[in-house]
Amino acid sequence: MSTRFTIKLLTVSLTLILSASLAAVPMHAQANITFKTINAPGATETDCNAINTSNVIVGFFLDSSGVGHGFSLTAGGFKKIDVPNAIDTRAYGINDAGTIVGWYTDQLGVQHGFMLAAGKFTKIDPPGSTLTNAWSINTAGVIVGTYVGTDGLFHGFVDNAGTYTTFDAPNATTTEILGVNNKNQMVGLTLDSAGLQHGFTLVGTKYTAFDYPGASVTAADRINDNGLIVGLHGTSSAGPFSGYMRSGTTYTDVSAPNSTETRVRGVNNAGVIVGRFTDANGIIHGFQAK
Repeated sequence: MSTRFTIKLLTVSLTLILSASLAAVPMHAQANITFKTINAPGATETDCNAINTSNVIVGFFLDSSGVGHGFSLTAGGFKKIDVPNAIDTRAYGINDAGTIVGWYTDQLGVQHGFMLAAGKFTKIDPPGSTLTNAWSINTAGVIVGTYVGTDGLFHGFVDNAGTYTTFDAPNATTTEILGVNNKNQMVGLTLDSAGLQHGFTLVGTKYTAFDYPGASVTAADRINDNGLIVGLHGTSSAGPFSGYMRSGTTYTDVSAPNSTETRVRGVNNAGVIVGRFTDANGIIHGFQAK
């Protein structure tokens, strides 16, 4: 499989500003949200991970053998996405042009990022990576994600027209960039030296960590062009988790009805969110909500 670029690894040299975690932030009960359950045909688990302005959803499902397959979902139904010769494929991001990113596992069990555009798969691997997850792509084609380097640590990366830039949050042992909008504003998660997980925003050179009020674990998965952030929070890294939406400094909890866990993964500019929830029988379903 050929790559589309001659790539160059750059190390970010930014003036980073680490703010204290937000405190005394107004917190509201769940708003009036209507949930639609999404299950891929024949799936034992369905995860919806991103949605674009045309309401095309991408994600992955597990078949009866536990193998992951990517999918796109339109008004015409499900379309399965499998990288050729991969043993597992998972789609995580889609832009308004319909370009999809995610990752796959090769025959040796190694994870690589991929981009799918106009029916062509392209491998995404920052130089020196031993594992790559491509999480999100904006309309300009900027791709963000995470990779494991030869040091064994998770680093964030940005792929901008073939130039890879790494990003490590201050004092973090793990950095993952999970979302990017069309203003190149980014969000993600970090683990600090004490093993605590925080969400963050990265706007230009300004890095800001934040925590959902009262949570021990926070992840910021996506940000739309209006600055609405979605993700998950919990009191333990083992879960269970609840989803949230953050607008400015206001947080709204998101929990699917009759669920034991909810994770919000994606949001479009109309405020439509997607994700997954676990029912009382332990089955994971995808959802779309507004």
